[in-house]
Amino acid sequence: MSADGSRTVTVRRFASMADADREDLAYWRTLTPAERILLTWQISREQATLAGQPLHEPGLCRSVARVRRR
Repeated sequence: MSADGSRTVTVRRFASMADADREDLAYWRTLTPAERILLTWQISREQATLAGQPLHEPGLCRSVARVRRR
């Protein structure tokens, strides 16, 4: 997205779903694992926003326990 809030979107038309699937797979293979994880996280956040769910990022789940000697 640019500084003024606009973005460029590229649209392609395919003759068949098989062609579209091949191109989709080729696109995802060009990305690094880190880029794929980032995009997955962005999609998850967008889905939560569309569903009206609060956006909170709790981070890693941690259990806290304490052992006390009697």
